[in-house]
Amino acid sequence: MTVDKPSVEQLIDVITNSSVGIAVTDGSGAVLLHNRAQSVLMGGEAGRLSGRIAVDGAESGLSALLQRLEKDKRVENLQVTYRSADGKEERTSRVNAVLTGSGDSTRIHWVSRPELGERLPVSNTSTPDATSDAAAWIRAVDECELPSLAPGKEEEEVMREFYEVAPVAIHLIGVNGQVMHANPTDVALVEYSSSPAEYVGQHIRKIYEDQGLLDDFLSRWDEDSPIINFRANFVTREGAPKPVLIFSTAQAEGGSVSNTRCFVFNDPEPQRARDAISAFGWPA
Repeated sequence: MTVDKPSVEQLIDVITNSSVGIAVTDGSGAVLLHNRAQSVLMGGEAGRLSGRIAVDGAESGLSALLQRLEKDKRVENLQVTYRSADGKEERTSRVNAVLTGSGDSTRIHWVSRPELGERLPVSNTSTPDATSDAAAWIRAVDECELPSLAPGKEEEEVMREFYEVAPVAIHLIGVNGQVMHANPTDVALVEYSSSPAEYVGQHIRKIYEDQGLLDDFLSRWDEDSPIINFRANFVTREGAPKPVLIFSTAQAEGGSVSNTRCFVFNDPEPQRARDAISAFGWPA
């Protein structure tokens, strides 16, 4: 069964307003489009960085990273440091990237999450800290201006390719908790690639191990409350726990969510305890 794809308008919103950095470049690292979160990571517009992704780390910077991508086609959870054009700002991040095409048609799709010590939402037993790095991160993204190299309808081909090949799971959840859309990486993450219709179009409850946690998330999405750097367990088609790291915001108006923008990473530290919100356990 064919799973419907997001509309152009949904793609523009999900890419532009996601809580993780997104960029699409050519094979030299020249930026074709990027979102607000990527602007924050880079300390400003791509145009002020000579139009290229600027990173330290990954052994010896952009050239080494590009060579690695040319050879391996993808990287995951690679630590890099983004620097601003004047060199005064830097943000340590974890990058997933995938290379498609070859020669002049090469594109690299980048997804970067900031390295944070805190997360949102906090436990009901804790007092929210407006100065936490997670709160500061999403505030900076929300306040960032729309980049000049932001996705628009004319970039539909690039956006659709990004959604299809993105090296991170993406799903959109609707007002009723239904999985409206999920990209191939997301479907594979919970092992429904052979039967995506058993997951896409169904309630998101199906893949959450902690049902109380999900109930809390659903209420927060209606309030447009961000979920940042949050560790949870999904459940695969075969019932196995899948440790993940969630970055999610919602497109919400009038107290009702239109759709979420959920980006889900394989947790690089699966042995860590899962995050909790409720002070008491919820029944399954």
